[in-house]
Amino acid sequence: MQDKIKKHGSQWKALSVLAKEYSTQVLGLKLGTELVVVVYGEKNIRQVFTEKEYEGRPNSFFIRLRCLGKRMGITFADGPLWKEHRQFTVKNLRNVGFGKTVMEKEIQNEMRNIVDYIKHNNHQPINPKNILAMTVMNVLWNYVAGERIKEDRLKFLLDLLNARSKAFSIAGGWLNLFPWCRFFIPELSGYSLITRMNQQISDIIEEAIQKHKVRAVERDDFIYSFLREMQVNKDTYTEEQLKSICLDLLIAGSQTTSNVLEFALLTVLRNKVYQEKIFDEINKTIGDETPSWMDSHRLIYTSAFLLEIQRYFTIVPLAGPRRVMHDTFIDGYLIPKETTVLMSLGDLHFDPEIWEEPQVFKPDRFINEHGALKNIEHMYPFGLGRRRCPGDSLAKSFIFILFVGILQNFNIDCSNGVMPSDEPVIGLISAPRPYTAEFISRH
Repeated sequence: MQDKIKKHGSQWKALSVLAKEYSTQVLGLKLGTELVVVVYGEKNIRQVFTEKEYEGRPNSFFIRLRCLGKRMGITFADGPLWKEHRQFTVKNLRNVGFGKTVMEKEIQNEMRNIVDYIKHNNHQPINPKNILAMTVMNVLWNYVAGERIKEDRLKFLLDLLNARSKAFSIAGGWLNLFPWCRFFIPELSGYSLITRMNQQISDIIEEAIQKHKVRAVERDDFIYSFLREMQVNKDTYTEEQLKSICLDLLIAGSQTTSNVLEFALLTVLRNKVYQEKIFDEINKTIGDETPSWMDSHRLIYTSAFLLEIQRYFTIVPLAGPRRVMHDTFIDGYLIPKETTVLMSLGDLHFDPEIWEEPQVFKPDRFINEHGALKNIEHMYPFGLGRRRCPGDSLAKSFIFILFVGILQNFNIDCSNGVMPSDEPVIGLISAPRPYTAEFISRH
């Protein structure tokens, strides 16, 4: 399997090739002692997303390592702990304004900060990664911990999360198959690196919790809600669980959303036709008004373009992993209890039975003859069912408002006359190769 991954450049591509070789939509593998099934096709993927049998998370050493050593938090927990804490997290984030009008105002403020930053630095090439990931993290952290993260600290944290994500992609094979190898080759297996990073991230979260304990943060936020609950409900409301949820929220917010935006800016940089068409629509429809999420229903071509970005550059090509709670069937195959199931969204978004010419980048595929958006039901960028991404309201608004705000103000060109590649780097998630762009003011 490792040879195939090397040859095809990613685990997702290697599995996809295997599934085609065996002409199957349910690919079964044995990786070490773990039974793994990868499902393909919309019917099978929807089944795994929505049916209760697939609500579990694997209890492997590797998964525990991803959440600071124990299966806690909400992303990788399951059963009663997951149900209660996911509900608590969503409810209390909403109580402090997440997903409401106040959040949109904060995203608009961040958009203005980015526009100002670009204007002040527009004599030099800018790498969008640096500004976008920091911005989404700041909006999110405001609701979790009641404040922005200081810039140098934020940069350190993002570098840490990026390096951690890379380390997990590399270490995944070895540490998942042979957890014992961490004792013999701790550095080579990636174990030492991941443990060090986990400790550093844990320290940053710990510091935020301590500030709340001495009431040094003014704004009401998620950490305060959790600490109040700890007073009355000591069973599962522990500091360790709070730390794990904070980590889940940081990871969820740090890369996926900003990667979509980076791909969108890269695509308009590489194709001036899209760029001008989007700018014309923005100019005619909202002019210089500050964009809001409500405008996504008026800026049809812009919305279709952003949907096509999320299809063509699927950020999470292999969704999951899920643990089967008891024996079940999928597409006629028996899937034994405790099997790990992955869903190939990357293949679904290129399925020729759903998409005409899937290999071609075509925003118009999302617009019907009446000029309205269509085919949205075949897109799963935030998952589906009870494990659907709870931060989708932030992600959607953020992607739309920042993209429109940047194009409203700047013409995006390649720097040094070098056209960057749009070939993604695919690890646990897809990311564009690092690139810089010239942002030329339109005003």
